[in-house]
Amino acid sequence: MKKYINILLVVVAIAALVVTAVELKRWLALARADRDALAAVLEKNAALKARIDVLKPKPAAGDGHQVAADATGGKAAKGETQSTLTPAEIGRARAIALEERKANDREFGLKYYAAKRSDIDMQYRPFYRLQHLTNEQSEALAGVLFQRQLRYDKLNSDWLITKSEADAKAGKEAADAEFAAAARDAIGGDAYEQLQRYERQRPAWDYVSSYGGDLSLADMPLSLEQASQLADAIADSCVAFQQGRNLNMRTVHWDVVNDAAAKFLTPEQLNFFKNVEVLERNALLSAESWQSRAFSKAMQKVAQ
Repeated sequence: MKKYINILLVVVAIAALVVTAVELKRWLALARADRDALAAVLEKNAALKARIDVLKPKPAAGDGHQVAADATGGKAAKGETQSTLTPAEIGRARAIALEERKANDREFGLKYYAAKRSDIDMQYRPFYRLQHLTNEQSEALAGVLFQRQLRYDKLNSDWLITKSEADAKAGKEAADAEFAAAARDAIGGDAYEQLQRYERQRPAWDYVSSYGGDLSLADMPLSLEQASQLADAIADSCVAFQQGRNLNMRTVHWDVVNDAAAKFLTPEQLNFFKNVEVLERNALLSAESWQSRAFSKAMQKVAQ
C-alpha cells in the first residue's frame, strides 16, 4: 500500500511539472512581444546616452594631476589618489553644458524642445479624450503644460548650478500658481480639478499605457474606458493616494487591483495582466515587477 502511494505521488508530481512547463512555455510566448518592444527601447536609450555623453565636459589631459597638485600646494604626495569630481559637481557641469548647447546650437535646441512638446501630448492625450476637450482646449492646455515643463527644467538647471534651495522653492511656487490660473482659463474649473487627480495618478497611467501597448501587440486592445478604470483601480489601492497625495507605485496592493480588474477586463486581458511582465515607462529596468514576484512564488510552491 505504501509503495502504491509513493508511485501515485510521483505521478502527481510529474503531472504538475508538465502543466507548469506548458504554462511557462505559453507565458514566454506571450512575453516575446514585450522583449521585442524592450529591445527597441534599449536601442533608443543607447542612442540617447551617446547624445548625452557628447554634452559631458571633457577635461584636458593632465587636469587630474593639476587638481591634486593645487590641493597640496603644487606637490602631490607619492601614491596619493587624484581628486575626482563629486556627483554634485558632475550635475552642475552637465547643466551648464546643456544650457550652453541649447543656446549655441539652434538645431539641437529646436529638437530638444520639440521632444519636450511631444512628450506632453503623449502623457496627457488620455486626459484630453476622457474630458472630451475640444481641439482648441487641448491645444491651449498642452501649451500651458509645456510652459510649466520649461519652467521646471530651467529651475532644475538653475538649482544644479547655484544650489539655492530658497530660489528653487520660490520659483516652483510661482510656476505652479501661474500654471493653475492658465489651466483654469484653458479648460474650466471642473476639468482642472480632474486634471489635478489625473496628475496624481500619472504613474498609474504610465503603467496602463505600457500594458495597453502590450495588449495591442497581442491583438487584445484596451479601450479608453478600461484604461481609465484600471488606472483608478491601481491608484485607489494606494493609501497615500486616497489621502490626497501622489501615487507611489511601490505601495500599490496588486491583489486588490486584480480583484477590481476582473470586473472590467476580459478573461484574456486579465490573464495577460496577471502573467505577463509589464515594464513601467519610468521604472528602473533592474526593478522586479509584481508579475515576476507572483510567478516566482508560484514556482516555489510547485517545487515544494
